[in-house]
Amino acid sequence: MSEESTHFIFDEQRVLISPDLRIIFSFLKEIEKEIESLLNFDKKIESIRNRYLEIIKFVEFLGNKLKEKSIDFNYQLSEDPANIADDLKFHHPLRSEMIVLFANLETLFCLDIAYDNKTFDQGEIISRAMDQKVVKAFIENFCLSKDNDWSIKNPERIQHISPDDLRKLRNALTHFFSVGKGMGVAHDLLNEKSRKLELATKFQAKFLSPEDLFEILRGAAKLMMRKWSRDCIRDMSIKSGEFKERILCVRDVVGSHGVQVVMNDQIKI
Repeated sequence: MSEESTHFIFDEQRVLISPDLRIIFSFLKEIEKEIESLLNFDKKIESIRNRYLEIIKFVEFLGNKLKEKSIDFNYQLSEDPANIADDLKFHHPLRSEMIVLFANLETLFCLDIAYDNKTFDQGEIISRAMDQKVVKAFIENFCLSKDNDWSIKNPERIQHISPDDLRKLRNALTHFFSVGKGMGVAHDLLNEKSRKLELATKFQAKFLSPEDLFEILRGAAKLMMRKWSRDCIRDMSIKSGEFKERILCVRDVVGSHGVQVVMNDQIKI
């Protein structure tokens, strides 16, 4: 049996993980940080824009003070400052955000396949990922589970979202850059209007925001960690090698097939 250390204990707040498994957690955390940055990009741009407009008002205030004191100055800006503020207006890429989030869902899905089937063979993982029964089971057990944190916060909404809704929405977005008939995509700022429309149509119209899907996937990842932790603790008590075999397959999938980001200072030429 492999000599690698494979302890994985999750206490709902922290993950206590063996060094040999850190690559898994680092991989998932980096993806989460990138998605969080993407979803918050418009908020950062709007914050910069508001601060810039505040500076323009302050400069205008100073200019008026100079005029009051009859202090002549001659300085011409190359561009109207108001135009720069307009350039900082952000068009929200809802479809693109959802596609990135569905890519994250598939990452979690493939890691779960590797774990359940004790395999890191890419061909086998892809083959199993094409099985719609396997897809549906993953969505039910992790994404739309009653134990998912998002489900707990949104008990009424979760009743009206099916695995087929998510699957069709994913296919519509990733294959046609569109929106499926079963579920629409709405900006989180339209949350109140979306909820009213869902109720008015008796959930014939259903909406999911990128923020909703991000929280669903966070909840799914948390449930996966609970599963790994539970299996690890059980195997430690009965001295079984089952968990070790499974989790090392997950590690090898990440190490062999996970895209590695190379930073500029890492390239020595």
